[in-house]
Amino acid sequence: MAERESGIGAGASHTSGPLARSMHSEPEHGPFAFSQDYEQRLRQLIRSPEQLAKAGYVVRQLSPTELERKKRCASCSKVLKARDKIQDTTQAPSFARRDSSQSQHPRTSSRNFTTDASARRSDTRKDGGQNAAGQDVLPEPDKAMNARCTFHPGKVAYRKWTCCDGHIMAKPCTKRENHSPRAYGRGELEENWKFFATPAPLPPGRRKSAVVIDCEMGNAASGESELIRVSIVDFFTREVLLDKLVSPRVQMAHYNTRYSGITRQMMENARRRRTCLDGREAAREAIWRFVGPETIVVGHGAQSDLTSLRWIHTLVIDTLMVEMNRRRAEREMAEAEKAMQAEDNGEPDSDDGGAALEAGDDNEPKPASQAEGGLSLKALALDRLNRVIQVRGQGHDSVEDAIATRDLLCWQVSHYTLLAD
Repeated sequence: MAERESGIGAGASHTSGPLARSMHSEPEHGPFAFSQDYEQRLRQLIRSPEQLAKAGYVVRQLSPTELERKKRCASCSKVLKARDKIQDTTQAPSFARRDSSQSQHPRTSSRNFTTDASARRSDTRKDGGQNAAGQDVLPEPDKAMNARCTFHPGKVAYRKWTCCDGHIMAKPCTKRENHSPRAYGRGELEENWKFFATPAPLPPGRRKSAVVIDCEMGNAASGESELIRVSIVDFFTREVLLDKLVSPRVQMAHYNTRYSGITRQMMENARRRRTCLDGREAAREAIWRFVGPETIVVGHGAQSDLTSLRWIHTLVIDTLMVEMNRRRAEREMAEAEKAMQAEDNGEPDSDDGGAALEAGDDNEPKPASQAEGGLSLKALALDRLNRVIQVRGQGHDSVEDAIATRDLLCWQVSHYTLLAD
């Protein structure tokens, strides 16, 4: 049996909490012996690097242009887009130049600014010119001019913002017209967004044929999504190979506890007991104890998981992509069958036939995309596995989600015939 890396909380069992709910009953797809035939069936589901890149996976180092798109606003931490209006940093911020009564009440001044903008809107037209009364009007402002930088100017203390006493997840209390680009040091972006490919093959007996990954993320003070927990499950044996908290090396805004299930106290306890991994670099090293270049990595929408690890791995099966591909193939077959039936009946072609099929007909079954449920792991686990995961108010469990992803892929291989492109 492979060595298992564990370290969640104070040595808590992995069968506690949400995971216990799914393990009380015998799983539909339990452990089974490795076979080359089954592995070959899995490899047919691996998407090409081009397909993975289109789905949001990083398959090479980011280009200078892509790095530029990672820059964020210093105030609201949002990624700056080409259409955003940027504040001239050589001048004082616009809200700082107002009179003292306005500067003491930023939310009031924001409302006044919005009201003024609304009032001006009635005296504008897209192309300028004159209105119905023959009066000259200004051209409609470009959408970039309407961009708003919304943020909390304070800090988080005791799960509340010091600026407005709002909850940590409350909407921003301050807004202004322009974004303020954050000042990055030389090489800072390149260092933060450097990706690492899976290293050389592991010695015989250590590499796994296929593993399933799921991660939990929190929010860094910079606005970036930051890795805080990583879980790896052996696809064939269903064994938990790795499940540890990951201590970020950056300042955190919050741990997104509502979804991640990780609290600041849990992370502090893990640091004190030295049971967590130190940053994403240590997390990658822990994963690479089981994963080599030829290992199949399975995930559900796992592009965010691999990105949080800054990891390039191109042998990926994404169960979300499998489901979407199957629905698309069945929809195309349904459309082709309907077209053939119309041709046999001598009916003229219709330009809106596809739209009618998408809308559904009272006398015909709806296509898979309409008749079936959602594409989230939670929805598919309930629909395909009759399993409840990600219970509201209890946070996610990355081990539970990884096992659900693994069992979902087993179900897809067993039931679908239209899996590969």
